Amino acid sequence: MSFDFPADFPERLERFRDESQLSWRSLARLLGVSPYRIREWRRGAVPASVHLFLLLTLAERLGLQETLMCAERDTPDAWGDQSAQLRPAM
Repeated sequence: MSFDFPADFPERLERFRDESQLSWRSLARLLGVSPYRIREWRRGAVPASVHLFLLLTLAERLGLQETLMCAERDTPDAWGDQSAQLRPAM
């Protein structure tokens, strides 16, 4: 089973940066990457898993995880109805 990285990630990253009010340089510093690496992501390169994890963690702490990820939109079709079982019980 394979999953494609979201093609609209550059737009999601831009939206996250706007809503977080961080500069690109500040975001790069928080993620431990160079501003050049951020620029590459903005052009469509896929972040390494460690940087993606840090970005999602930062987004969660800022309450902006929905700018980068939406469970309904990003859940692989292969999970089908089983995805409902993956949600935590309320």
